[in-house]
Amino acid sequence: MDAITNNARFWAGIIFAIAAAALIVQPMLGDGTYLENLGGMVRFFTIWGNIAACFVMGWIAFGGNLSRAWMAALATALTVIALVYWGLLSGQHHPVGFDRITNQAHHTIVPAATIAWWLRFTPRAAAIRPMIPAIMIPPLSYGAFAFGLGELTGFYAYFFLDLPMLGWGSFLLNNALLALFFGCLGAGLVAVKNAVSRDREPVALT
Repeated sequence: MDAITNNARFWAGIIFAIAAAALIVQPMLGDGTYLENLGGMVRFFTIWGNIAACFVMGWIAFGGNLSRAWMAALATALTVIALVYWGLLSGQHHPVGFDRITNQAHHTIVPAATIAWWLRFTPRAAAIRPMIPAIMIPPLSYGAFAFGLGELTGFYAYFFLDLPMLGWGSFLLNNALLALFFGCLGAGLVAVKNAVSRDREPVALT
């Protein structure tokens, strides 16, 4: 099994530092207390993706390893975060000051850097289909979280997961379709990665 190179760990450390800094600073920018603002942040899938990127890149930077399937799942989630923000939300969202910097980190810099790291440093996947269940776990996990949060607080971050408005049938269908979308997108991303990857400086991913 190939070892993770120092170059790969170095760049993982850079991404970890950027993600961690943005996550630490963001709760300082709201009107509430730090803990109140932090609690408000974690209601959103974007923050879930950035926390995951921070943890994974830090884990790798400090000597850890992760399977190819989970790296593909992270890359897929971050791709969705960036596409949804820049395709649907950025026109109505105009942060200022430090919030503008952290917003760019959450929606652009961390997703793009982590996806680039995945493309550059991880080897080709021998088979795509076995990765799909792992790729589908993030949206399903968030759907379960959205249900629990809504039951406790009445807050639903996204209209397509608003259980009281949708009813159980539509809520479950939306979760299933979202997971299917992630699975298809992730499979496509892995296929693209396989096509462009040179497998230079490979990472020891199983």
